[in-house]
Amino acid sequence: MKYAVIDLGSNTIRLVVYEETNAKFHALFTQKFTAGLAAYLQDGMMTPEGIRLICTTLQRCKMLLKEFTPCTTLAFSTAPLRNIRNTQEAIDQIYAETGYSVDVLTGLEEAYLDYYGVQRELPVESGLLFDIGGGSTEILTFAHDGTGVIESVPIGSLNLSKKHIAKLFPDKKERDAIRLQVQKSLKRHKLNHLPPYETLCGIGGTARTVLQLLQAMKVILPAQRTFTAEQFRKLKKFLWKKDSAAMELLTQYCPDRLHTIFSGILILETLILQSRCTTVYVCKYGVREGYLRRYLMQQKKSAPTVNPDCA
Repeated sequence: MKYAVIDLGSNTIRLVVYEETNAKFHALFTQKFTAGLAAYLQDGMMTPEGIRLICTTLQRCKMLLKEFTPCTTLAFSTAPLRNIRNTQEAIDQIYAETGYSVDVLTGLEEAYLDYYGVQRELPVESGLLFDIGGGSTEILTFAHDGTGVIESVPIGSLNLSKKHIAKLFPDKKERDAIRLQVQKSLKRHKLNHLPPYETLCGIGGTARTVLQLLQAMKVILPAQRTFTAEQFRKLKKFLWKKDSAAMELLTQYCPDRLHTIFSGILILETLILQSRCTTVYVCKYGVREGYLRRYLMQQKKSAPTVNPDCA
Protein backbone atom coordinates (compact mmCIF):
# COMPACT_ATOMS: atom_id res chain seq x y z
CA MET A 1 0.00 0.00 0.00
CA LYS A 2 1.26 3.48 -0.86
CA TYR A 3 0.75 6.61 1.24
CA ALA A 4 1.55 10.21 0.29
CA VAL A 5 2.21 12.70 3.06
CA ILE A 6 2.13 16.43 2.28
CA ASP A 7 3.69 18.65 4.94
CA LEU A 8 2.84 22.37 4.70
CA GLY A 9 5.61 24.11 6.64
CA SER A 10 6.65 27.75 6.95
CA ASN A 11 9.78 27.36 4.79
CA THR A 12 8.84 24.51 2.49
CA ILE A 13 5.99 22.27 1.36
CA ARG A 14 7.16 18.67 1.14
CA LEU A 15 5.58 15.69 -0.56
CA VAL A 16 6.82 12.22 0.38
CA VAL A 17 5.40 8.97 -0.99
CA TYR A 18 5.87 5.92 1.23
CA GLU A 19 5.28 2.23 0.63
CA GLU A 20 4.01 0.20 3.56
CA THR A 21 4.74 -3.51 3.88
CA ASN A 22 4.22 -5.65 6.98
CA ALA A 23 3.63 -2.62 9.21
CA LYS A 24 6.88 -0.99 8.04
CA PHE A 25 7.23 1.80 5.48
CA HIS A 26 9.98 3.41 3.44
CA ALA A 27 10.11 6.48 1.18
CA LEU A 28 9.72 5.92 -2.56
CA PHE A 29 9.67 9.54 -3.71
CA THR A 30 10.16 13.00 -2.25
CA GLN A 31 9.64 16.48 -3.66
CA LYS A 32 10.33 19.78 -1.93
CA PHE A 33 8.71 23.09 -2.88
CA THR A 34 10.24 26.27 -1.46
CA ALA A 35 7.20 28.31 -0.43
CA GLY A 36 8.20 30.70 2.38
CA LEU A 37 4.61 30.84 3.63
CA ALA A 38 5.58 32.92 6.67
CA ALA A 39 6.22 35.78 4.26
CA TYR A 40 2.50 35.79 3.33
CA LEU A 41 1.26 36.79 6.77
CA GLN A 42 -0.35 40.19 7.22
CA ASP A 43 -2.06 41.40 10.40
CA GLY A 44 -2.06 37.87 11.75
CA MET A 45 -3.75 36.40 8.67
CA MET A 46 -2.64 34.39 5.66
CA THR A 47 -2.98 36.60 2.59
CA PRO A 48 -4.99 35.52 -0.48
CA GLU A 49 -1.64 35.22 -2.31
CA GLY A 50 -0.38 32.79 0.33
CA ILE A 51 -3.52 30.65 0.14
CA ARG A 52 -3.29 30.69 -3.65
CA LEU A 53 0.35 29.55 -3.46
CA ILE A 54 -0.67 26.62 -1.24
CA CYS A 55 -3.43 25.64 -3.66
CA THR A 56 -1.13 25.85 -6.68
CA THR A 57 1.51 23.73 -4.94
CA LEU A 58 -1.05 21.12 -3.89
CA GLN A 59 -2.29 20.91 -7.47
CA ARG A 60 1.30 20.19 -8.52
CA CYS A 61 1.45 17.48 -5.85
CA LYS A 62 -1.77 15.98 -7.24
CA MET A 63 -0.24 15.82 -10.72
CA LEU A 64 2.89 14.08 -9.39
CA LEU A 65 0.80 11.58 -7.44
CA LYS A 66 -0.85 10.30 -10.62
CA GLU A 67 2.31 8.20 -11.03
CA PHE A 68 1.65 6.42 -7.73
CA THR A 69 -2.00 5.35 -7.92
CA PRO A 70 -3.55 3.83 -5.94
CA CYS A 71 -2.27 5.98 -3.11
CA THR A 72 -3.81 7.33 0.11
CA THR A 73 -2.93 11.01 0.53
CA LEU A 74 -2.59 12.75 3.90
CA ALA A 75 -2.00 16.49 4.21
CA PHE A 76 -1.15 18.47 7.33
CA SER A 77 0.15 21.91 8.24
CA THR A 78 2.22 23.19 11.12
CA ALA A 79 2.95 26.84 12.02
CA PRO A 80 1.87 28.63 8.79
CA LEU A 81 -1.82 27.69 9.16
CA ARG A 82 -1.74 27.22 12.93
CA ASN A 83 -0.56 30.70 13.88
CA ILE A 84 -3.08 32.73 11.89
CA ARG A 85 -6.57 34.11 12.56
CA ASN A 86 -8.12 32.86 9.32
CA THR A 87 -7.20 29.17 9.65
CA GLN A 88 -10.69 27.84 8.90
CA GLU A 89 -11.15 30.15 5.93
CA ALA A 90 -7.80 29.03 4.51
CA ILE A 91 -8.43 25.27 4.90
CA ASP A 92 -11.96 25.66 3.46
CA GLN A 93 -10.60 27.40 0.36
CA ILE A 94 -7.80 24.84 0.01
CA TYR A 95 -10.33 22.00 0.12
CA ALA A 96 -12.64 23.73 -2.36
CA GLU A 97 -9.83 24.27 -4.88
CA THR A 98 -7.76 21.10 -4.44
CA GLY A 99 -9.92 18.48 -2.74
CA TYR A 100 -7.30 18.11 0.00
CA SER A 101 -8.47 18.34 3.61
CA VAL A 102 -5.54 19.82 5.53
CA ASP A 103 -5.10 18.76 9.16
CA VAL A 104 -3.68 21.69 11.15
CA LEU A 105 -1.52 20.37 13.98
CA THR A 106 -1.28 22.07 17.34
CA GLY A 107 2.22 22.87 18.55
CA LEU A 108 2.08 20.07 21.12
CA GLU A 109 0.84 17.59 18.48
CA GLU A 110 3.73 18.55 16.23
CA ALA A 111 6.27 18.08 19.03
CA TYR A 112 4.86 14.67 19.97
CA LEU A 113 4.71 13.49 16.35
CA ASP A 114 8.35 14.55 15.97
CA TYR A 115 9.16 12.16 18.80
CA TYR A 116 6.85 9.45 17.46
CA GLY A 117 8.58 9.69 14.08
CA VAL A 118 12.13 9.31 15.39
CA GLN A 119 11.50 7.14 18.45
CA ARG A 120 13.04 4.03 16.89
CA GLU A 121 16.24 5.75 15.73
CA LEU A 122 17.18 7.82 18.79
CA PRO A 123 20.80 7.07 19.74
CA VAL A 124 20.32 7.71 23.47
CA GLU A 125 17.81 6.56 26.09
CA SER A 126 17.22 10.05 27.45
CA GLY A 127 17.80 13.51 26.05
CA LEU A 128 16.30 16.56 24.43
CA LEU A 129 14.67 16.57 21.01
CA PHE A 130 14.29 19.78 19.00
CA ASP A 131 12.71 20.70 15.68
CA ILE A 132 13.66 24.15 14.39
CA GLY A 133 11.13 25.06 11.73
CA GLY A 134 10.40 28.25 9.85
CA GLY A 135 7.62 29.48 12.13
CA SER A 136 8.10 27.56 15.37
CA THR A 137 10.55 25.45 17.35
CA GLU A 138 9.37 22.29 19.09
CA ILE A 139 11.25 21.07 22.16
CA LEU A 140 10.66 17.79 23.94
CA THR A 141 12.51 15.87 26.62
CA PHE A 142 12.41 12.09 26.69
CA ALA A 143 13.60 9.20 28.83
CA HIS A 144 13.26 5.42 28.90
CA ASP A 145 9.67 5.71 30.14
CA GLY A 146 8.48 8.20 27.51
CA THR A 147 8.22 11.94 27.04
CA GLY A 148 8.62 14.66 29.66
CA VAL A 149 8.49 18.37 28.80
CA ILE A 150 6.69 19.09 25.51
CA GLU A 151 6.60 22.68 24.23
CA SER A 152 6.10 24.55 20.98
CA VAL A 153 7.79 27.97 20.93
CA PRO A 154 6.59 30.45 18.24
CA ILE A 155 10.08 31.33 17.00
CA GLY A 156 11.52 29.91 13.81
CA SER A 157 14.25 30.50 11.27
CA LEU A 158 11.97 32.29 8.82
CA ASN A 159 9.99 34.56 11.13
CA LEU A 160 13.16 35.61 13.01
CA SER A 161 14.97 36.35 9.74
CA LYS A 162 12.04 38.36 8.45
CA LYS A 163 11.91 40.42 11.64
CA HIS A 164 15.59 41.02 12.35
CA ILE A 165 17.84 40.55 9.28
CA ALA A 166 17.98 43.29 6.66
CA LYS A 167 20.51 41.70 4.27
CA LEU A 168 21.82 38.19 3.71
CA PHE A 169 24.43 38.11 6.48
CA PRO A 170 23.24 39.45 9.85
CA ASP A 171 25.50 41.97 11.57
CA LYS A 172 26.38 41.77 15.26
CA LYS A 173 23.43 43.93 16.32
CA GLU A 174 20.99 41.75 14.41
CA ARG A 175 22.51 38.54 15.79
CA ASP A 176 22.27 39.90 19.34
CA ALA A 177 18.62 40.84 18.77
CA ILE A 178 17.80 37.31 17.58
CA ARG A 179 19.65 35.72 20.51
CA LEU A 180 17.74 37.94 22.93
CA GLN A 181 14.35 37.06 21.42
CA VAL A 182 15.18 33.34 21.50
CA GLN A 183 16.27 33.55 25.15
CA LYS A 184 13.13 35.46 26.12
CA SER A 185 10.88 33.01 24.30
CA LEU A 186 12.50 30.01 25.97
CA LYS A 187 12.18 31.72 29.37
CA ARG A 188 8.51 32.49 28.71
CA HIS A 189 7.93 28.77 28.10
CA LYS A 190 10.03 27.84 31.18
CA LEU A 191 12.67 26.15 29.02
CA ASN A 192 15.62 28.21 30.23
CA HIS A 193 16.44 25.99 33.22
CA LEU A 194 16.23 22.48 31.80
CA PRO A 195 18.69 19.93 33.20
CA PRO A 196 21.90 19.45 31.18
CA TYR A 197 21.84 16.88 28.38
CA GLU A 198 24.95 15.35 26.87
CA THR A 199 23.25 14.76 23.51
CA LEU A 200 20.63 16.80 21.68
CA CYS A 201 18.61 15.15 18.91
CA GLY A 202 17.66 17.41 16.02
CA ILE A 203 14.85 17.28 13.47
CA GLY A 204 14.10 19.59 10.58
CA GLY A 205 15.78 21.67 7.92
CA THR A 206 18.11 23.69 10.12
CA ALA A 207 19.63 20.61 11.78
CA ARG A 208 20.00 18.83 8.42
CA THR A 209 21.57 21.89 6.81
CA VAL A 210 24.11 22.33 9.63
CA LEU A 211 25.04 18.66 9.24
CA GLN A 212 25.37 19.04 5.47
CA LEU A 213 27.57 22.15 5.79
CA LEU A 214 29.88 20.41 8.26
CA GLN A 215 30.14 17.44 5.88
CA ALA A 216 30.90 19.79 2.98
CA MET A 217 33.67 21.47 5.03
CA LYS A 218 35.06 17.97 5.76
CA VAL A 219 34.78 18.64 9.48
CA ILE A 220 32.82 15.39 9.76
CA LEU A 221 32.56 12.33 7.50
CA PRO A 222 29.92 12.24 4.70
CA ALA A 223 27.86 9.50 6.37
CA GLN A 224 28.17 10.93 9.88
CA ARG A 225 24.95 12.07 11.60
CA THR A 226 26.53 13.46 14.78
CA PHE A 227 28.55 16.61 15.33
CA THR A 228 30.07 18.09 18.47
CA ALA A 229 29.42 21.47 20.03
CA GLU A 230 33.00 22.42 19.15
CA GLN A 231 32.49 21.48 15.48
CA PHE A 232 29.33 23.57 15.46
CA ARG A 233 31.34 26.55 16.77
CA LYS A 234 33.83 26.06 13.91
CA LEU A 235 31.03 26.31 11.37
CA LYS A 236 29.60 29.38 13.06
CA LYS A 237 33.01 31.08 13.15
CA PHE A 238 33.52 30.30 9.44
CA LEU A 239 30.13 31.73 8.44
CA TRP A 240 30.44 34.81 10.64
CA LYS A 241 33.43 35.92 8.52
CA LYS A 242 30.87 36.78 5.82
CA ASP A 243 33.48 36.41 3.09
CA SER A 244 33.39 34.86 -0.38
CA ALA A 245 34.26 31.40 0.98
CA ALA A 246 31.25 31.49 3.33
CA MET A 247 29.00 32.67 0.51
CA GLU A 248 30.28 29.93 -1.81
CA LEU A 249 29.59 27.24 0.80
CA LEU A 250 26.05 28.48 1.38
CA THR A 251 25.11 28.96 -2.27
CA GLN A 252 26.45 25.53 -3.18
CA TYR A 253 24.95 23.49 -0.35
CA CYS A 254 21.85 25.33 0.88
CA PRO A 255 20.73 27.89 -1.72
CA ASP A 256 17.10 27.55 -0.67
CA ARG A 257 17.97 28.45 2.96
CA LEU A 258 20.21 31.46 2.38
CA HIS A 259 17.67 33.78 4.01
CA THR A 260 16.91 31.55 7.02
CA ILE A 261 19.99 29.51 7.97
CA PHE A 262 21.57 32.18 10.19
CA SER A 263 18.48 32.54 12.37
CA GLY A 264 18.24 28.76 12.59
CA ILE A 265 21.88 28.54 13.64
CA LEU A 266 21.31 31.13 16.37
CA ILE A 267 18.35 29.15 17.75
CA LEU A 268 20.49 26.01 17.77
CA GLU A 269 23.36 27.91 19.40
CA THR A 270 21.07 28.92 22.28
CA LEU A 271 19.82 25.35 22.74
CA ILE A 272 23.38 24.01 22.81
CA LEU A 273 24.49 26.59 25.36
CA GLN A 274 21.48 26.17 27.65
CA SER A 275 21.57 22.38 27.57
CA ARG A 276 25.37 22.30 27.92
CA CYS A 277 25.41 19.43 25.46
CA THR A 278 28.58 18.02 23.89
CA THR A 279 27.05 16.38 20.80
CA VAL A 280 24.08 16.83 18.45
CA TYR A 281 22.56 13.89 16.58
CA VAL A 282 20.56 14.75 13.43
CA CYS A 283 17.62 12.40 12.91
CA LYS A 284 16.74 10.95 9.52
CA TYR A 285 13.02 11.09 10.21
CA GLY A 286 10.58 13.49 11.82
CA VAL A 287 7.03 14.78 11.92
CA ARG A 288 5.98 13.30 8.56
CA GLU A 289 6.94 9.79 9.61
CA GLY A 290 5.31 10.37 13.00
CA TYR A 291 2.11 11.53 11.31
CA LEU A 292 2.03 8.46 9.07
CA ARG A 293 2.79 6.10 11.97
CA ARG A 294 -0.09 7.58 13.95
CA TYR A 295 -2.44 7.28 10.98
CA LEU A 296 -1.53 3.62 10.43
CA MET A 297 -2.03 2.86 14.13
CA GLN A 298 -5.44 4.56 14.07
CA GLN A 299 -6.44 2.57 10.99
CA LYS A 300 -5.36 -0.65 12.67
CA LYS A 301 -7.40 0.14 15.79
CA SER A 302 -10.52 1.01 13.79
CA ALA A 303 -10.34 -2.07 11.56
CA PRO A 304 -13.21 -4.48 12.30
CA THR A 305 -12.28 -7.68 14.04
CA VAL A 306 -13.05 -10.96 12.24
CA ASN A 307 -14.64 -13.87 14.03
CA PRO A 308 -12.69 -16.94 12.82
CA ASP A 309 -15.87 -19.04 13.16
CA CYS A 310 -17.55 -16.84 10.55
CA ALA A 311 -14.60 -16.46 8.20
